[in-house]
Amino acid sequence: MNSSISQLYSQSQGYNNNDNSSNAAGHGNGPLVQLQGRLHTIKSKLQATSDMIDQAIQSCTVVAIDLEDVSDEAKVEEVDQALRKLLDAQYELEVEDALVSGLATGADPDTAIEEYMASRKLSQQRYSSLTDSRKYGGNARYRDFRQQIWDTNHEGEPMPTGGLFGAADNSGNNNEEDDDDVVISGARMTYKCPLTATWLIDPVTSKICNHSFSNTAITDYMRSKGGSCVCPSVGCRSIIHLRDLYPDKVLERKVFNYLRRQEEEEEAATYTLVQ
Repeated sequence: MNSSISQLYSQSQGYNNNDNSSNAAGHGNGPLVQLQGRLHTIKSKLQATSDMIDQAIQSCTVVAIDLEDVSDEAKVEEVDQALRKLLDAQYELEVEDALVSGLATGADPDTAIEEYMASRKLSQQRYSSLTDSRKYGGNARYRDFRQQIWDTNHEGEPMPTGGLFGAADNSGNNNEEDDDDVVISGARMTYKCPLTATWLIDPVTSKICNHSFSNTAITDYMRSKGGSCVCPSVGCRSIIHLRDLYPDKVLERKVFNYLRRQEEEEEAATYTLVQ
């Protein structure tokens, strides 16, 4: 990524130095327009990569839920470490996106590369100096990941997080910042669609309000409303569109595991009665 941005600015410099005739003819903004177009392309690629990381995070969560369901703590920890690396990569992408946006909105070609490299290095140094508890403890994606794992066997119970990063963080300091937030409030998840009042099938979740629905039920309902509607979940007044819905593979797996456990409990109860 660094070389791409460097090449773009080098090309821009070359155009400015060699195309004096074009500048004189009133085309001096040509190189800048080309540069901004290429930076826009880079931003699009960064977004595509970020979307891939989001999908990988969701896949990690699904795998971790399955492993937690069979109490394989060692494997859950391996998935946890893999997810942290994904979050590190996501942070780096966010930094790159911010820097590219800054370049695209107006930078001095004479100093842009140096400023870009200096800002990027500073961001990396700051991030590397953070403790694990500060890197991930305040990260909403990571906290949701841990909550999903906890809910597998402790749904509705508060999740303790005091020992999540060990007795000491990676800098050798005590995690005093965690003391004020040792428990995440437990919330009982509903696995039924608000529209059909039946178990969720192929669930999708709204990016706007985080409410979930069976895919066919919500898409049919929204299409009957012209492609958007007030969220059908009780008490929610958010306006949602079809484009706001995403396939929720994590929730789909949780519904599957929940129904399987329900079936196993019913079978066990029936067997006990027979005995």
